[in-house]
Amino acid sequence: STQKTYSMGQRQFIQFAQLHNLYNGDGSIIPASQPAILSWVASLGGQVQPKTIKSYLTAVRSLHTDAGLPFEAIDSPLVQCLIRGIKRYHGEKEHRPVQPVTLPVLTALLAQLWPSITPRHTVIYAACCLAYSGLLRSGEFTTGKGGRFNPSLNLSHDCVTFQPNFANPTHARITLPASKTDPFRRGVTITVAAAPGRPTCPVTALKAMFTELPREHDAPLFEQPDGKPLSYSYFVRSICDALTLASLNPNVFAGHSFRRGAASEVAATGYSDYKIQLLGRWRSDAYKLYVENDTNRILQLSFLLHLAHTQMTPFEPPALWGFTALA
Repeated sequence: STQKTYSMGQRQFIQFAQLHNLYNGDGSIIPASQPAILSWVASLGGQVQPKTIKSYLTAVRSLHTDAGLPFEAIDSPLVQCLIRGIKRYHGEKEHRPVQPVTLPVLTALLAQLWPSITPRHTVIYAACCLAYSGLLRSGEFTTGKGGRFNPSLNLSHDCVTFQPNFANPTHARITLPASKTDPFRRGVTITVAAAPGRPTCPVTALKAMFTELPREHDAPLFEQPDGKPLSYSYFVRSICDALTLASLNPNVFAGHSFRRGAASEVAATGYSDYKIQLLGRWRSDAYKLYVENDTNRILQLSFLLHLAHTQMTPFEPPALWGFTALA
């Protein structure tokens, strides 16, 4: 996550400065001098990717900003030149983007689970449906490496309400105690619609889990067979097993694949940028990094370039349609 990267970058710089005695005249480490930054960046060459070095520098800038100190070294031409040199000399690791769990992939995955027979499948089934339908980040429905459950950070049973009632719900509201775009932990409520008769319906899957595996209201929403909250590693292992049974390569998917797949699906359907951002709770155009463009759609658009379209009227931007000029 961004927070972890920032923490790592700040910690690495401070430790490097202490190890090499790169103190200022008054014995402080920040504001960092240009020689200190250049030495640190040079030491990172070959150890981490140039992209990561830039993230670390941004983290050190944040350290200065929080302390109310200037930090011009990051914009220094020498520092930027050094990073370019590291990139040319060491190269960059081949980027293998995570593949999206689109609707066909999700359907194939779920077909390998038996929620009504195997209790652990009931949980994974519901988690997959909710992750896809709610465009959830993996950290919003699983626990991290420590595996500790914190109701102020992790989903619990009382975070889910079925509307208008449990017997015949048309949708469900899920309150996320913590999320990336909610830094003050006020809680964010998302709404997922029911899709009766569809195997991917999140409301049906959650209702089945609540019925078959009743828990206390403050218990983790998703639990492993051993009673521990659903961890990221266990979730990924479970979906990889199902993907393998579905004759799909499990190595190209991850917990984030559900969010990526849902974003790709709604984009292919023709949703506007605003609607995609609204569904995924993106505050910027970062959602575009998640959208997997359909090759057939691109080929179709490319072919249309060769068809002549006579334009009877001059082009007018949509924003000006119906606009009446003031006198």
